[in-house]
Amino acid sequence: MAVPRFIGDVENSKVILEGEEFHHAKVKRIREGEKIEINDLKGNVFLVEVEKIEKKRLLGKVLERLNQEEEKIKINLYLCMPNHLSKVDDLIEPLSELGVTTLIPVLSTYSAVKLKDIQRKMKKWEKIALNSIKQCKRLFPLKIDEPVDIKDIKPKGEYRFVFYEKEKTNTLKNYLDKRGEVIDILIGAEGGLTKEEIIDLKVKGFEPVSLGKNILRMETAVITAVCQVKFVFG
Repeated sequence: MAVPRFIGDVENSKVILEGEEFHHAKVKRIREGEKIEINDLKGNVFLVEVEKIEKKRLLGKVLERLNQEEEKIKINLYLCMPNHLSKVDDLIEPLSELGVTTLIPVLSTYSAVKLKDIQRKMKKWEKIALNSIKQCKRLFPLKIDEPVDIKDIKPKGEYRFVFYEKEKTNTLKNYLDKRGEVIDILIGAEGGLTKEEIIDLKVKGFEPVSLGKNILRMETAVITAVCQVKFVFG
């Protein structure tokens, strides 16, 4: 049976869970004497024995520090914002589970939302990302950067791909012999990308690639693209 994981601070081999994390422990029906895992968000995960459960907090002692492996590649996802930002709400958790490092919200020609709309969503997305690492057991939450206009993107990856529905021949199969630690990928909004945006992205080093002959919904394209990148470069 998997040991439940929580987020908390560890000091002098002692753990105190309060607030939302304590509430989460109560929902999980954690009892005194049980073992739990604590992620301190500093790159450490500890196996902890619950010593005492009080009215508003849980007290525990560290038994050992657990070995954790980081993702082998870092994926930066430039996601052009859909018309309904609730679609991004639903994407945060699977992106976290798949090990995406950073999500960068992008405003493109066919993005029908405004900058302020995205900024209002940021805290919610960050909270979903933080909560998701307890289930998928990654060390650090998905980082969500400030929104950027597509013309102002400053890519950092060794390889950069824009998944483009009008690209017919180039696929990630052509990169099976390549190696890279940081990969940038860009996915367009529901209306896709303009020719001018593709030209500008090529100047920035993005290579147009195809996800197949079918036109995919944005949500499907995002998950498919991340999985393909992980398979090829991971």
